[in-house]
Amino acid sequence: MKTSAAPELPGLHAQYEREGYCVIPHLFEEHECRQWKSEALRVLREHAKASATVYVGAAATSPLFYALASHPRLVAVLREIMPHDIAFLSDKIVYKSQAQAFATPWHCDAAYWPSTRPKLSVWIALDAVSEDNGALKVLPGSHRDRWQHHDGDGRHSNNEFTQAIVPDWDAAREKVCELPQGGAIIFSDRLLHASCPNIAGLDRYSLISTYHAAAADEPFDRPFAARHIVWPTG
Repeated sequence: MKTSAAPELPGLHAQYEREGYCVIPHLFEEHECRQWKSEALRVLREHAKASATVYVGAAATSPLFYALASHPRLVAVLREIMPHDIAFLSDKIVYKSQAQAFATPWHCDAAYWPSTRPKLSVWIALDAVSEDNGALKVLPGSHRDRWQHHDGDGRHSNNEFTQAIVPDWDAAREKVCELPQGGAIIFSDRLLHASCPNIAGLDRYSLISTYHAAAADEPFDRPFAARHIVWPTG
């Protein structure tokens, strides 16, 4: 069993600033992920549309996910990148399966919340993730550039991804982020990312939690009922 202590991550802040993302291979334990996946299945069954592969607001409907947003191991990692103060905004359950196998198009999250403060997200692997079952792909360093999105047509994404980027770079620059169960990826909302198609037909459930500096609320923040300050505590 993996240790429950926070991982030692020297140079994490510098890597995040340089690449726009960083990978923590063993943040959570397998038994924790099994519990969270079971809860994700319940939330999707009771609250999500039948064909949805994304459900926004898990922490607002589940005390288990609300607690996960402030998990000490997760906060310890975030403090390496956000040393001053940290607020949780919202989270979402995202999955791929044999029935929902399409690739997520290239995009950066800031396209979905324009003209708001910078944010970062933590992509937590509730199942082991490989290129064959829909791993996240990133374009390292792309957070330093500006990107023009176009309207997604929804043909391969149930109309859930309305903003997209047409790749015009050398594919060799792309990084596929394979992870063991319990691993995590932290990435900037300015970083271009996508996902591989799930050609293996295996479950690939993840939870994506989003954070920003704990300043006064912006109008964009207010609909997210579970938002709260996670550091400093108290």
